[in-house]
Amino acid sequence: MLIRLITVISLFKFMLLLLSGSNPDVALYRSILVFMVLFTVVYLGIFFLNIIRGESGAERSTVPEMNSNKAQTKEEG
Repeated sequence: MLIRLITVISLFKFMLLLLSGSNPDVALYRSILVFMVLFTVVYLGIFFLNIIRGESGAERSTVPEMNSNKAQTKEEG
């Protein structure tokens, strides 16, 4: 879905550049540049969000273990 949206945006940019009277080579270059930038930003954002979610999930799973360890030491001591 995101790749389609990025493609539509870059094609729209290409169309607007051609309608404005720009050279077709320059219009193609700029639309490809827009596609690459949008693709990179979106997918790096998804990658970093997955990393952040993974770290927050790891912290949640260790907290009950730490609490149970503290409870065991209180019972033993």
